[in-house]
Amino acid sequence: MLFRGKIVDVERRTVQGFARGKMRLVGFGNLQETMTIVFPNENLIAWHNGEIVCTVPDLICVLNLEHGEPVQTEMVRYGLRVAVLGLPAPAQLTTPRALAVVGPGAFGYADILFQPLR
Repeated sequence: MLFRGKIVDVERRTVQGFARGKMRLVGFGNLQETMTIVFPNENLIAWHNGEIVCTVPDLICVLNLEHGEPVQTEMVRYGLRVAVLGLPAPAQLTTPRALAVVGPGAFGYADILFQPLR
């Protein structure tokens, strides 16, 4: 589990014909505990208190705490109470050749290197 908290801000915009967004979460019981996740149609990068904790191709899954169901990026909204899970990518997707297609750089984040889940 990467984080548990409430979505407190959602930003969506269209860039070069693609929907892009960012959600900001705060932890339960500690408003200083934060997570930011950027997404187009999937969650790409998660920062916990400003530090990268998960990037594609590892999966960043947002689950509704009330029902346990996944929250797709178009369903993200203010006030949702969620858990954020990180699931490691298969080894085939973490090779340099694969990362050129499915890593952060392939989505416009050339300055962010893939960091496998710990």
